[in-house]
Amino acid sequence: MLFANIQLAIWAFFLSVIPLIIVYLLKPKAKDVLIPSVMFITQITEKQKKITRTIRKIIKDPLFLIQLLILILLILAIASPYLEEHTEIRGGHTIIVLDGSASMQAGDRFIKAIELAGEHLTARNSIILAENTPVLALHSGDTDAARDVLDGIPVTATTADLYQAILLGSAMLTDGEGGIVVISDFANWEGEDPNVAKKLAEADGIDVSFVSVSGGTNDLAITDGWLTDGIDASGSRKYTCIIKNYMFSPVNAAIDVLYDDDRSTHNLAIGARESEYFALNDIGVGVTEIIVHPSDDMMVDNHAYIVIPASETYTVLYISDYKYAPSATVIALLPSVDATFMTQGEARKPNVHEYDAVVVGLCNGSLHSSLCDRLADYASSGGKTVVMAQEGLPLSDTGRLLPISFLAEANETAITEVRESVMLHDIDVNDIAIGHYLTGVGKKGSVAWVLAEDGTPIISFWGVGTGKVVYLGIPDITGDYAWNDFHTMPEYPIFWLNMIDYLCGTGGVESCNKQTGYAMQFDSKIRATTPDGRVIRTNNLLLDQTGVYELPDKLVSVNLYDAAESNLEGSGITATEAAGTIAKKTVRTITDVAFDWILLILALVLICTELYYIRSRGEL
Repeated sequence: MLFANIQLAIWAFFLSVIPLIIVYLLKPKAKDVLIPSVMFITQITEKQKKITRTIRKIIKDPLFLIQLLILILLILAIASPYLEEHTEIRGGHTIIVLDGSASMQAGDRFIKAIELAGEHLTARNSIILAENTPVLALHSGDTDAARDVLDGIPVTATTADLYQAILLGSAMLTDGEGGIVVISDFANWEGEDPNVAKKLAEADGIDVSFVSVSGGTNDLAITDGWLTDGIDASGSRKYTCIIKNYMFSPVNAAIDVLYDDDRSTHNLAIGARESEYFALNDIGVGVTEIIVHPSDDMMVDNHAYIVIPASETYTVLYISDYKYAPSATVIALLPSVDATFMTQGEARKPNVHEYDAVVVGLCNGSLHSSLCDRLADYASSGGKTVVMAQEGLPLSDTGRLLPISFLAEANETAITEVRESVMLHDIDVNDIAIGHYLTGVGKKGSVAWVLAEDGTPIISFWGVGTGKVVYLGIPDITGDYAWNDFHTMPEYPIFWLNMIDYLCGTGGVESCNKQTGYAMQFDSKIRATTPDGRVIRTNNLLLDQTGVYELPDKLVSVNLYDAAESNLEGSGITATEAAGTIAKKTVRTITDVAFDWILLILALVLICTELYYIRSRGEL
């Protein structure tokens, strides 16, 4: 038996056992006092007296022995005892490609896949979860690390790009020692045929095995769903979905609709191997869940989730000396915005903290330093600010407000979107002609969405306190002195709608309802709760489970909506087993088997015994 923390255990011994012994040695002895014997008349048989005398000869104070044993057990547990177990396992590096598609939730397919993955572990293991984007769950871990990952790997519901997952595994086997094991139902996949990736890997001398799992049936599935753009007077929307019957017989499907505490049931007759439309005309604000019955072995596509965010009106303060600038006109016409327009001089009086966002448009001369300081304080307390580029900006004392330090003015440049943003959704910045702009350098901590050819941030932002400040280097100067033509494009109003939604709102209905496999990007790490209850912090959230994700500012529903993934009939790929070098070599490994938990359990039992003994003596 070996110990991992022997020094710590020695210190614990001297600090606990020795003081206990000293306390009992210094404990005063009881005095004999003469009292009337009639107070303690007892009936004790001769046999009981004999047994008691025998026990007292062996144990003078049982409480001392119990406490001593407790301390010894705890000290041994602190020492972390363990035994070394020598085992032989297959050598080499094994890449486990685990299918994370929705069809793996049919029956016990995913459970079987985990078990099969455990049977293929070797001395060094990597695990790739094949979703629509391959996810590396473990890189070069031993068998214990691999089993821990397999035990905690989440059940996902995307499509699986097995081709890219195999190529990723091939790139990880740079030393040529090892192989790839693909565990899948091969019912459906995204991208290229995995057989092509298998042949490419084998051409590089890498053994690739296909291990197939099966089981379960899928009778009914919601294969598509959408919300209409129109909204009625109550704020409700119309939802339509397609329900497919994969069975060879017709079915009368029961459809449960859950909204808050209300539950309604509808019936829909669906022919054999056919699809039917189902519509709801009054989807209200909040979360609605749709469940299709009868149940089958793949319930992930029998559910649909809908999130309708509450419609809000945002108060926006627009500061500019040009009331009829294109951006001012657009903001005034946005249905979700209550805009207030002021000149730079007028903006000295109002309390900017009363507004959800502040937009600084074109102003005569430079921006007042007092205004910049007020806006920086406003952002620090959670406010959202947009500052537009203009001639007087390099001469302005912007202090800690802007995410860019200005250098000079320059003419003509091409611009490139270097980071995806909701503001530029469906807008190609390459179509914007830039004739004039301000050169500069992004400050530390700022993030650029669009860059000029010389690396100058054209659209960027940074966090000031708990708020945000966006620099818009594409001003809406009109006429012969225009810096660009963005304000003349039909996408310009959409840009401002997206900007206000990004700064103030939830992003609309579309951003609250997604399909599995969609990746949401954020400016910084956010705290998200997944449908299965896991809490993660990330700035790139892959929506790989069906249900409702809880984000800091909104809820997002995620649905499968994939007829091919719901079809479990398979693709015809047969399982193969490669017999390469990985199956022939074995290595001898040493595994530490700890048993300190046994000592802790014994100590707990003795503590309970001590309490019972003290209580029986009437001292508790």
